[in-house]
This record gives sequence, structure tokens and C-alpha cells, in this order.
Amino acid sequence: MPTTPRQTKSRTLLRRLCLSLCLLGSTPAIAAELEQYLGYPLGEWHIRHDQINGYLQQLASSNPKVSLEQTGYSHERRQQLTAVITSEQNQQRLKEILAARLEVKSGNAKDDVLVVWLAYSIHGDEASGAHAAMALIEQLATSQEPWITDLLANTVVLVTPSQNPDGLDRFANWSNSYRGIGVATSDNNHKEHNQNWPSGRFNHYLADLNRDWLFLRHPESRGRVALLHKWQPHYVGDFHEMGHDETYFFQPGVPSRTHPLTAKKNQELTEKLADFYREALDQKQQPYFSRQSFDDFFYGKGSTYPDINGAVGVLFEQASARGQMQDSSHGGISLAKAIDNQLTTSLAALRGTHALRQELMAYQKAFYADKQGSDDSGRLINTQGDPQRRDALAEVLTQHGIHFAYLQQTIKSDKQIYTPNDSLFIPNKQSQSLLLQAMFERRTRFADSTFYDVSAWDFGSALNLTVTDDFAPDSEALSQTKPAKQPKALPESTVAVLIDWRQGAAAKVLAALHQQDIRVRVATRAFTPRGGEREFGPGTLMVATGQQPLGRSELLALLTELADKSQLELFPVSSFSASSGIDLGSANMAPLARVKPLLISGRGTDTTEVGEIWQLLDSGLNQPYTLADMDNLERFDLSGYTHVLFADGNYSELGEAFGRKLGEFVKAGGVVIAQKGALSWLAKHDLLRTAVQDASFYQKEFDTKALKFADRDALKARQTIGGAVVSWQLDNSHPLAYGIGTEQLPVMKDKVIALAASEDAFTVAAYYAQKPLLAGFLADEYQQALGLGNALVAETKGKGVVVAMADNLLFRNIWLSGAKVYSNALYLLPAAMEP
Repeated sequence: MPTTPRQTKSRTLLRRLCLSLCLLGSTPAIAAELEQYLGYPLGEWHIRHDQINGYLQQLASSNPKVSLEQTGYSHERRQQLTAVITSEQNQQRLKEILAARLEVKSGNAKDDVLVVWLAYSIHGDEASGAHAAMALIEQLATSQEPWITDLLANTVVLVTPSQNPDGLDRFANWSNSYRGIGVATSDNNHKEHNQNWPSGRFNHYLADLNRDWLFLRHPESRGRVALLHKWQPHYVGDFHEMGHDETYFFQPGVPSRTHPLTAKKNQELTEKLADFYREALDQKQQPYFSRQSFDDFFYGKGSTYPDINGAVGVLFEQASARGQMQDSSHGGISLAKAIDNQLTTSLAALRGTHALRQELMAYQKAFYADKQGSDDSGRLINTQGDPQRRDALAEVLTQHGIHFAYLQQTIKSDKQIYTPNDSLFIPNKQSQSLLLQAMFERRTRFADSTFYDVSAWDFGSALNLTVTDDFAPDSEALSQTKPAKQPKALPESTVAVLIDWRQGAAAKVLAALHQQDIRVRVATRAFTPRGGEREFGPGTLMVATGQQPLGRSELLALLTELADKSQLELFPVSSFSASSGIDLGSANMAPLARVKPLLISGRGTDTTEVGEIWQLLDSGLNQPYTLADMDNLERFDLSGYTHVLFADGNYSELGEAFGRKLGEFVKAGGVVIAQKGALSWLAKHDLLRTAVQDASFYQKEFDTKALKFADRDALKARQTIGGAVVSWQLDNSHPLAYGIGTEQLPVMKDKVIALAASEDAFTVAAYYAQKPLLAGFLADEYQQALGLGNALVAETKGKGVVVAMADNLLFRNIWLSGAKVYSNALYLLPAAMEP
């Protein structure tokens, strides 16, 4: 069968790539090891993660220059391996080298080797990086070239071929399944180049792992960050792919879009290193660009997190073939060419860091030199009675190497009470002070209003923390040990057990009780049990010991077991009588039904937001659920579900028939929870009475009369809400606000949408504060237009409820305070809204 010129070129590139590994001074037998292991030339088929790990293990067992670091497992239990490549002499003293790396943050480390980390394919369908990493590993392990020998004598090179194993395999299986065997197809419309939903970009829970370096919501991220702090690299290369019509990008990015906390010296070194990439790509006649399109701002990405941790991080972006080869405006792009380019810049990065090793070492030492001190002040943090949010923050701080202390006695400051149960103290003066500042800053003014990702990520907002800055506690008030939860036996005289809904684990325990068919009620008014002094607010759960499928002793044992597992506090009462407020047998103790939610997924839905809801249900709450694609919904009988959940998305594929079916579902007592783009579909099909104000509504706020053609990009940036933290004003008496504990709730806003004034009484649960912006960039026009506009409504329809959210309350699963609102909609409605 004849081949096209482009196919011939692609195959020639594959042969050249394989041949190049045999011409680097190593013996052909060793250099051909990778091809022999795979059974085909690298790049002929998309590589799977098990093939990567198998080859790394084989090479490490036979080559004295290679050892392996194991950084945990992905959600789907794929082991994550990093190759550690250095001279045989350095391999024999790795413990000594690692001991020295542990001293880096003290500013006293003895640098005798450079540490370079090259990491690839954090987006699973950007697969040229994983292939290039395999070629690079073999080259470094087998080459006898003098410069590589000298490099490895003075450098430890860490190579992580696949940072997203689950996504890489999803993409490899797709691409390999639809590639031509007899003839390759470069047509952009070919199925090989158009993945099904979800694409391989994402991990198991559909998260973009290159946005998770700060938040650490996924095991892949936690393993990577642990590796970085263990080895404290001087340089990190982060290899990606971009659109097929692009060329090749490497940092520096847009200078005005570098985060102000990133040192000027960091950017100077980035520019010096870029000369090595330029020279290498020029020799390949490969077009490239830098200082455009991409920024260096959000510290939650693989190329910027190193910048705030004493290293120089560099982003690389290669045009993607999304298969074997694809048409492009540059004459086509093949996987083989993409691999070759990624290998070329990887080698250039090693040449550059080797040449600049003294400058890189000096930069890292200077970065940490002045971070130590005797300043006793810091941030005093409180989670309003929720120990689980405190522990979640403590876990993230620990993983980032940030020092903190627990409280061992209660502290009062600015009328706020900080207790050992729900508070932490984080000192300002420490080695990770810059990272700490970045995690908690609320910047609202910027030199450039264009952002590649979010413009704010304040942890105080994400966890809805009460923070007192520059507080200096007495040393005796602090402890490095977490306060032990004192076991409390539930007495046999207990007639009911109360659960404070403010606790982060309360919803998870409720889900577990429902699965045991335990009857649970929720208080819709406050009360103080007789014989006690503590008032319990609306949202408090009550589990009566009588009229249950278990006897009292068995029920109390179950509750104790669940509480111990989740670090939840239980409050037993021996009487249904209250000294104030409602009695526990009141009709204002509403019965909660067991829930069975249906989460809509598939084409049209926002992949990451579906994933965030999925992760909350599955691993956050252990709540049984059904995940179903949009194109299957017309045939569904909704009567078997209690809730239908809509993430952001375009639901135009759902027709009138499903709209009528969903309306009947709500009238019969079902609950719809929808956010952002889904609201427009609900309004169109008469399921939402409150009008939706989308981007077209807000365009009139921007005066464009005097703008010139050159102002287009600036206007587009101002009209974009890439991610800013805004304040919701809550109606704390509304069931959707139960357990929040504050009158205002910070949320991440990343879409131009809000809700109009509602004509129905008692439906608005939250509206935007008059001055809504808390952190990040939000054009003045939006700030004025959004102020006092509605953000969260719950409309009754028959026996059911439609909950409409203008924003994503689960943003990247770090917005734990927003998750409480979502749990309220899931578990407390419609019961808590009934008169």
C-alpha cells in the first residue's frame, strides 16, 4: 500500500529518533534496550503507564546509574515512579546527598551536586512528554558522551515520565484504538484526534492535576510535592503540549504576568537558560516563541510552584498531534516530531543547568538565607467549631513544609475565641514564609489584568477561616502535638444523640447512618437541651435511640464507631426536653430521607466541575450515587432518584421531553441542584423562575466607544472572570446556610453569571456583598453590577426544590466551606424548608 509523503516523514523521524539513541557512545545492545522492551520503535504506538514502569524497573535493576523513587499511587492504583539518574559514585552516596538536601530550607545546605527534576505529561493526553522522558532516561543511562559523564558526576537528574498515570492510559487506549495500522490519518476530524468524554487530560476524578500543586486534593499531587521537598531541586522542567496549530513555547512567559513574590533573579536565570533551548531548536529548524501567551503567576502549577520553593521552574509547550499525526497550519505535526522536540529541549535544559550550576546553587541558598528569625508573631486561625477543617489545613501545611502549632489552651483575641478544638497558629518567620504569604494573600491590584488561570487562591477564603494577623501568643499556649480527642462513652440513659452540623464530618456520618437505615432528624430552630448550657443551632442532627432498626446499645456502638473514624464529637442527651428553644420531639425536628443522587456527566458538561461533585460524593461523603451521561437521560426513570445534579455546562442537547420529566420529578418531591451554565437551561424549560443574568447581560456595563483596535486584548481581559474570590452575604436562617457559622461566605467566581431579583419570598439564600471582591482581579464594572445581586436561590415547586447556584461552591475540592452549602442542598432539602 503506498504511503503519503507525510507518513513517510513521520516514520523517518521515528527511525531517526531510535537511531540517535544508538549513536551517543553506548553499545547498540544497550541502546536498543527500550525498543526491545516495547517490541516496537518508541512512538509507533502510544505508550501505557505499565510499560513505562516496567522499563524503569528493568533498567534500574541492571544499570548502576539508575535508581527509582516511588511517590505513591494514583486513584486507580497505578504506581508512580521517578528515575533517579546520576553517576555510579553518586548512587552509592544518595543517603548522604539526601541528608544534605534536607538542610536546604535552613539556609545551611552544603551544595556539592545540582538537582534537576524533569517532569512530563501531567495532562495525560499530552503524551509526547512521556515518550521523550523514556528516550531521555535511556540516553542518560547508557551514553558515554563526555558532557553527559561530567553532568552525571555533578548532577542528580530526576525524571518523572508520567505525572498522570490514569489520564495517560485513558488517552493511550483511545489513540491506539483508533489509529490507522495500514495508513495513518492526519485529518483533524478523524476519531483518533477527538477523544470521547472525558479526555485523557484529567485524572480519575476528572481533575486538572496541573492546578493541584497548592491544594493537594489528589494522591498524584501529594506524591509529587513530597518528592520536591525531599530532593529540593534547583531546577524543575515541566513539559506539556498545546494546540496542534502552535509551534513550541518555553518560558519566560509574559513578563508583566509574573507573580510579584517571584524573585527577579529567578526570571533572570529563566532567561539565561532560555538561550540553551533557543540554540537547540534553531539547530533543528524548529520555530518557537517565548514571552507570550503563558504567564508565571498561579503557584498551583508545576512550573510556578518551584519558583516559590527556592527553585527555577520552566514551562515547555509542544504542539500536539493528539495521535500519530495531525494536519496543522505549519504543514502537519507528528508524534515522532513532538517527541524529538521534547527530547531536544530536555537535553538543552540539562546543558543549561550544568553550565549555570553555580548560579542556580547560589540562587537557592540566597532564597532561604534570610527566612529564619526570632519573630514570634504569626497568623492565629479559627474554623468556627469545625475540627475537620482545622485538620485539613494542618495536613496541607505539613505537606508544604510549613511550620505551625496547635493550641493547648483557649485564646481570646478581637472578641474571637480560639479553642484547641478548632484553631492553629502559623508563625510568620520560617523557611516557607514566602509560600505561606502566597497561600494567604488577598491581592486585588495587578500590573496586568490577563491571567492564564485564577488570579486568587486565598486559603483563608477557601476554608472560610477566621484569621488574626500578626498575633504573638504566649509559648505555653502552643503545642506541636494535636490535642487528643477525649473519648466519651455514650451512657445507656441516652435517649438521643446530637451532632453539631458545623463539623466537617457531619454529612459523611449522616450518609453512613442512612446506609444503615438509621432515622435521623434535623433541627430547623435553635435549642438548648435541658440540663446543659450549650445552644445547638439550626442544622443540628438528632438520632433518637428508640424506633430504630437497631437496639439502643447497638446504635450507640455504631455512632461511637463512626465518630471515632471521622473525629466527630457526639452529644448525648437523656431527655427530649429543652431548657430553651424547641423540644427534641418538636415538629421542627424534620425527618431526613435517604438520598440517591443522579449526577449528569458527558459531552456538554464541564469536565472538572463534574469531577468535583463526583469526588465530593464518592470519597468526601461515601455517598452512593449514579453518574450518567447526558445523552442517556431521555430514557431514565427519575423516580428512583432523590436529587438530580447539574454541573456547569451547555445542556442544549436535553430537549423538552426531559424538561417536562424533570419538572414532574421536582413536583413529586425531587431536588435539582444546578450551578452556573446549567441555570440557563433550567430557566428556558420553566424549571427556574428567577431570571439568569449571563455574560450578554453584563456587556453593557463596559464602555467601548473610545476604544481602538489595539485595545481588543485589554478589553477581553477585563471582561473575563478567570477566577476571583468574592463574598456571598448569607441568610443564616435559610437551610442552605446551616452550619456555616459566618454571615459571609467567600466563593470562587470564574464565570460571568448571576441571578436577578426574585419575585418569590423566602427563596434567596445568598446574595453578593455590596463590595463583593475579596481577592483577585474583577473588573470595576462587574464589582458594581454584581453588588447586592442574587447568588443562591432555592425555589419550591410542588413538593420539591430547585437550588440554583451562580458559582461553583466546590472549586477544585479545596473550597471546603462551600462544600457545606452543597451538603445542605443534598441532605437537608426539601425537609428543612417545609413549614
